[in-house]
Amino acid sequence: MTPSRKEKLYCYVDETGQDPTSSVFVVVVVVGAENQEALRQTLMNIEDAAETGRRKWHKSRSERRLRYLRLVLESNLVRPGVFFGVYQKPIPYFFPMLEVLEGAIKIKGKLNTTARVLVDGIDRQKASELTNALRVRGVSLEKVRSRRDESEPMIRLADMWAGCIRAALGGSQEEAKMLDAALSLHCVWSLVGLPQKRKTP
Repeated sequence: MTPSRKEKLYCYVDETGQDPTSSVFVVVVVVGAENQEALRQTLMNIEDAAETGRRKWHKSRSERRLRYLRLVLESNLVRPGVFFGVYQKPIPYFFPMLEVLEGAIKIKGKLNTTARVLVDGIDRQKASELTNALRVRGVSLEKVRSRRDESEPMIRLADMWAGCIRAALGGSQEEAKMLDAALSLHCVWSLVGLPQKRKTP
């Protein structure tokens, strides 16, 4: 009997807070199992409509990045497939990445699922260590790979949520409202650091 083919689960990872000005470290994982090219095209259309272009959070104007996130919420993209963790610093980069990825994959994955993980700018050694650590924890996945945000709209989406979460925790009212709306609409899910408002995805 031919073994059944494993379904693919795609995970796109970005973070913020490594700089000394931040008191927290935020990891965001965007998970999708649908047609990835269709999702990418929709996100690029949203980037054009919001006028963020292919820029990351810190390089975009406030009103444009908030417009981008509003359009993402209205589109119901990858819902419920955005997971995040918030960690008080100092903390090593590796452990938050491992914990949030493991949680997101185990929530969204099925018995016959293998994950493909793309992390913004990760080097080969850290990618290999992260791959091995996830496998030790029972996660079925291909090797973790690096992908730059300049070429991947799904990682830019993770970056935008990471920036919004960090700003909200830093006291920005507009970003706090955006995060609260996303949590209430089940568009993003807090795995570590913030109480979840609704049922588990």
